[in-house]
Amino acid sequence: MIRALDEALNAHLAWGRRVFRSALTHTAPGADVLEPAAHEICQLGQWLQSHANLLQTINPHKAKALEAAHRRMHDAIRAIMEQELAGQTVPAAQMDAFEQAQDELIRLLTALKARLITDAIRHDPLTGLPLRYGLEHDFCEFQKACRRNQNAFYLAMIDVDHFKQVNDRLDHQVGDQALRHLARTLRKNIRGNEPIYRFGGEEFVVLLQTRGAEDVQHAAQRLLEAVRTALMPLPQKEPLALSVTIGLTQVQDDDDLSSALQRADQAMYAGKQAGRNRFVLWDAPPQPTLAQRTG
Repeated sequence: MIRALDEALNAHLAWGRRVFRSALTHTAPGADVLEPAAHEICQLGQWLQSHANLLQTINPHKAKALEAAHRRMHDAIRAIMEQELAGQTVPAAQMDAFEQAQDELIRLLTALKARLITDAIRHDPLTGLPLRYGLEHDFCEFQKACRRNQNAFYLAMIDVDHFKQVNDRLDHQVGDQALRHLARTLRKNIRGNEPIYRFGGEEFVVLLQTRGAEDVQHAAQRLLEAVRTALMPLPQKEPLALSVTIGLTQVQDDDDLSSALQRADQAMYAGKQAGRNRFVLWDAPPQPTLAQRTG
């Protein structure tokens, strides 16, 4: 997407040079300037249309402002060129309108590119999941949302069982495929408003919003079974079966991320010690209250 945006920006610069040349030579610049729908014809406009849904997801207010600035710029340059081709003097106010719209357009596009680069850095290229960089901020926001909605907030630490054996037995390429497969499976089996992160290596973190301990136990059991039953096909080999161990802890109003992660990690370690392929719910102060195995 960033590469396509760069190409669209370069095309916009070339478009601007062509408009300037047309004004100096008194020749018609083309449909992407003179047509009423020129903002949809130019390459930048096509880029905006093809990425409209994603731009809305990133920031709907700025997406709307970007579309409006782009259209205002085209409306202004079309009026300028029509007056120029008719041999009329172009009012200074018309030039001001064009320059202001273009400045706003470039400012918004620059901010968008910076956001896309930041998001790319903060997302795992292998699984597509967010990395841990924004976890502390998201943790605080999720904590506020749970308090506001009067829901219980649980943090889950998920670790793939015997993952080193997958790499050693089948090679690291299959290991990478297994992590992608697992990430897809986990995402399919949690709610859309419950963020999941690749925490490091074969560890994942999920923020869960539930009505209480019974609900979170059902959610953890569902994740265990989903992973266990989602076999990953391998060419000319038996499908790969994975399992995970999940450490859960309830996040209190006065908890910070570090303390919650520590308890979830202790719970996950207790699950590993108890035989893996299970979840453990760890209360605060640290005390394992439940360990359940699936399969």
